Amino acid sequence: MALILPAYAKLNLTLDVVGRRPNGYHDVDSVMQTISLHDLVLVERTDCRVFEVVGPAIEGENLVLKAARELEGHTGRALPFTIRLFKRIPMGAGLGGGSADAAAFLKAAILLYALKLTPDELIEIATAVGQDVPFLLAGGTARATGLGSTVSPLPPVPSSWRFLVVSPPIEISTRAVYEAVDGSAPSARRTPALIAALEASHVPPPRAREGRVGGDPVLGNDLEPASRHVFPALDDAINRLRDAVPGLTMSGTGAALFALFGHRPEAEQALQAVRALGFPAWLCRPVPAAA
Repeated sequence: MALILPAYAKLNLTLDVVGRRPNGYHDVDSVMQTISLHDLVLVERTDCRVFEVVGPAIEGENLVLKAARELEGHTGRALPFTIRLFKRIPMGAGLGGGSADAAAFLKAAILLYALKLTPDELIEIATAVGQDVPFLLAGGTARATGLGSTVSPLPPVPSSWRFLVVSPPIEISTRAVYEAVDGSAPSARRTPALIAALEASHVPPPRAREGRVGGDPVLGNDLEPASRHVFPALDDAINRLRDAVPGLTMSGTGAALFALFGHRPEAEQALQAVRALGFPAWLCRPVPAAA
């Protein structure tokens, strides 16, 4: 028996860096959203272990295989499988592709092996794999705090919203960006404003060209100055892209950027403008939380 699950990319609609711990790690406060850009993860219960990637080769640590090791360690049993990973989400772009793949594998493996895990056990395993994995187990719209793995669901964003996602071909080191954040710059604290807008009875339509929801500039990312400083190629790409779409906001540590639109025709115009500059881009819808 095999299962094929989508692994949805995520956006940080906001990302506030609100503190630095003695061990050097940073506390964040972020509104996260899954979007329709996705990988596909095929998992089959077999007698031997096989892992194949269709698409660009995965460089660095493979979070799917790390998830398998964590799951086997927690359950104390071998879980042989065949995995075929169909990659579409750009790697090293701040879109959570590796974490999404790991989350999809965990969900498939639990079903295929009929594992009896409590929600707390699953979150513990997911957190050991990566800070974004707990959010991506369910996805939707949520607030991520602490190191990013403490997740609280939020009211969903309007289904009519569309996200223009742009991925300059620049691979960003998350570690290098966070090491460049020394805590001297105060956080813009955009997350509470966006949450207030989502919790209102009527969310105002976004004004994407200005990075706003309604009249308030509530989208943004405290890590952008550090990412642009550490990676000058990203700085150049953002300058070029914002000439075409001023409301673009960085996701995670970059290099991916997104702009929010309330209506598809305006989003499609922006998509064409970005592609004319030679950058890979997608028009995405929000994906609600899994049941």
